[in-house]
Formats: sequence, C-alpha cells, structure tokens
Amino acid sequence: MKRFLILLATAALLIAVSPIHAQDDYGQYSEQQPPAAQPAPPPTQPGTASNAPTDADPNAPGMARVSLVQGSVSTQRGDNGDWVPAIVNTPVAVGDRISTGADGRAEIQLDYADVLRLSSNTTVKIAQLNRGTIQVQVGQGLATYTVMKDAQAAPEIDTPNAALHPNGPGEYRIVVDSSAESEITVRNGSADVTTPQGSTHVDAGQLITVAGTDNPEYKTSTAPAEDAWDNWNDQRNSRIEDAQSWHKTDPYYTGSGDLDGYGTWSEVPDYGPVWIPSEGPNWAPYRDGRWVWEPYYGWTWVSYEPWGWAPYHYGRWMVYGGNWVWWPGPVYYNPFYYPVWAPAYVSFFGWGGGGWGFGVGFGWGFGRVGWLPCGPGDWYHPWWGRWGRGYAFVNGHNDFHQGFAPLGRGAHPFSNFNEAMRSDRVRAGFSSMDGHDFGRAAVSMHQGGISASQFSQARMVSGRMPISPTRASYSPNGRAADPRS
Repeated sequence: MKRFLILLATAALLIAVSPIHAQDDYGQYSEQQPPAAQPAPPPTQPGTASNAPTDADPNAPGMARVSLVQGSVSTQRGDNGDWVPAIVNTPVAVGDRISTGADGRAEIQLDYADVLRLSSNTTVKIAQLNRGTIQVQVGQGLATYTVMKDAQAAPEIDTPNAALHPNGPGEYRIVVDSSAESEITVRNGSADVTTPQGSTHVDAGQLITVAGTDNPEYKTSTAPAEDAWDNWNDQRNSRIEDAQSWHKTDPYYTGSGDLDGYGTWSEVPDYGPVWIPSEGPNWAPYRDGRWVWEPYYGWTWVSYEPWGWAPYHYGRWMVYGGNWVWWPGPVYYNPFYYPVWAPAYVSFFGWGGGGWGFGVGFGWGFGRVGWLPCGPGDWYHPWWGRWGRGYAFVNGHNDFHQGFAPLGRGAHPFSNFNEAMRSDRVRAGFSSMDGHDFGRAAVSMHQGGISASQFSQARMVSGRMPISPTRASYSPNGRAADPRS
C-alpha cells in the first residue's frame, strides 16, 4: 500500500510538469509547437471548420474498454464500489478494478496502443489513464501488458513490491503470487523495474523475480520458454495490429481493429472512407445497447455489438445510399490532430405526453427520452464535465452553439438534424424510450419511429441531462456480477 501511494504521488508530479497541449481546430489536442515541416490541412477538406468545444477540458480522464471476455469476469466501479458484470464494450474508468474467476480471461484496451490481458484468478486496478500516462496495479494473478507501435503514453505496471516501466513497444508478463513476490518477464522490448532500493534494467528474454516488501530482494535470470498464455497473447496482438481498418480510421481510434469482420468500407464524395455495418435494413446506430452512468462522463453508451466502440465514441453517422454509414472524421493529417473521445455522439431530445421539459423537471412525468446520431454537419452539445453544470431545452441548433462545431461543411454537410424534418430514413434512426426507463433498462430494438411533426415538437437538450442515475444505471447489462469473479 505504501508503495502504491508513493507511485501515485510520483505520477502526479510527472503530470504537473508535462508539456501543455493546445486545442486545435478539430477540438482535438496537438503539441503546443508542431514541427514546422508538417504541411497544414487544405481549407477545402471536410472538417477544417472548427469543431472545438467552447470550454475544452484537456485534463478529461481517459476511458478504457473491455474488448474481450471469456468465462467469469467482473469489474468493481471506483465511484461506488459496486461489482458489475464485464461484457465487451464495458467502459473502464480510473479507479475501477477488473477481476477474473477461475474460468476467466479478459482483454482491456487502455488506448489504441496499450493492451492489458488478464488470465484466470487475476485482479487489476486502473490507477491512472490519460493521453500521457497509464498506471495499472496488478494485485494478484497473471497479466500481460502489451505496448504496440506509435504508443504515446508512458505506462507503469505496479505490483505490491515493484514497478515496471516499459521502454517502448514490447510484451511484458507479470505474475503476482502473493503480496511478497512478483515475477516480471520481458518477452519483447525492454523495461526498467523499480523497487525501493533502486532500478534494474531488464531486456527481452529475461525474467526478474522480486521477493519481499519492506526490503525486497531481486534476481535476474533467463526467461522460460513461451507457453500457451504467451501464444494466446501473440495471436491477439496479431489480430489487432493486422486489421485493415486501421488504414481507414484515425490511428488513435481504439477499437478500429474490430471493424474488419462486421462491415465493409466504401467512399463518399468529399468525405472519403465510410464504414457500412453488415446489419439488416431496419438497423440504426445507438440502438442495440444500454445507457450507463460514468462518474465524469455521465450517460455513456454501451453497445452490445462486438464492434461497437470506435463508431460510437469517435466520428459521426450519416445516411448515404439509404444506409447508415459511419464516417471516421478527418483522419488524414496526423500527427497534428488527436481525436476527442465522447460517451456518445448523439443529440438528446425530450417530448411526449405533457412531457419532458414542459414543467415536469426532474420527475420526468410520462415523457419520453430520444436521441439522434450526430452527422458530420451537426453541432454536438456535450453533457458532461464542465459542460454539465446546467441544462436547458432548445428548439433547434441555431438557438445554441456551445459545443463542438460541425466536422463536415461545404456542399454536403450531412446534417441529421436538418434531414430528419424531411427524410423518413433519417427519422428511422431516432431511438427513444420512456423517461423512467432511461439508464435503467436496455434500449428496445423495436422502435415505432417518429413523425416529422413529433420531431418538430421535440426539444433538444443542451448541457447536463436532467436524469439522475440509479443502482441499475451502473451495470452494462442489468445483471448482477458473477460471484466466481
């Protein structure tokens, strides 16, 4: 415990002296002084208009993702201590713990380049997670931490008696047998392992064993041959790194590697690559899943679709050729631009029965809550962090511009908000549920649709969503955690 507190204080100091990042024209973050040799984006490209939030928060916490679950796996939330079941696309925030049962395995994508995998009977905690720093604490069991190419964060993996600092891309295996002994194997790359007595460099093919807590001792030896756990990690790494969709999306988009097997890529004039999911004709985004509560981001979308991370937390959706397609956004001029992760890219509405925003206040009465995916030409109004200090209802985008400006302008802005007034297909992408069920139950896949008249009467939310979470709002599937994990 003392070791963890010391490490946390050190990490806080590193953050305090880290370089300041400037907000760029995309509402993303780039280095304060970009290399002069890099060309600026042409002003004619979609997305060159500012989409920056008016009051950006560069210190917003990162959000990890459960990307694979086998057997019994649970997470303990850091905000209220509840244990909830882990499913694919469960958000994992700072302070959360992940635990596997005797039959369990899990994969956590901490960002686009840092992946943590847990074997059976393993417990870890996410202690820090942002663009520059990742800190993971392994309490017990077997875990492997992989750093892929182009990683930007400086990771630290703690055990009860040591701290592992990878020196770049590589594969690092950690075994915690008890609070007094840790084994760290460097399969690829190199790392520095720190104890209270100092730091030791460990190269690929080496194993370091650290025993004791107050005055731990260590020895370095040749690593044993790879086993089935290592082979499984290698297969998972290859699946992620070799995915073709990385060539179509921004390289920072966590989860892009899942798109290959669930859809196809096409081209839209003036916009470039778009992804078309292999779903039925009545399918719409932000419908197969559930709204859960996260302490900083508030209402966050959890998709039940295995590919449902990158397309719901980056980019924009629009109707093209009669299909809903996902546009990754302006992805061509890296490393200038860093994407903004969001709990969902939708506009929220309320209406119905006497309704939401018509004198019902926080009781919600018998009104309904609805949401429409944001298109490239739509304003996006955040409801979390510093934007969530208050709320209001507005009748249209022209009444409120405190948020992210459109990513795409020009001849084809693809505004879902505007098209919903005249397009049945766009309105078919409008999902809703009873206000009392929002955040308490999964969204119904059978939506009755909304007429142009109903849509015109709905009132859009700006700022904080006036719905308080309940205990049911913390579980990604409404079930209790598996006791085995």
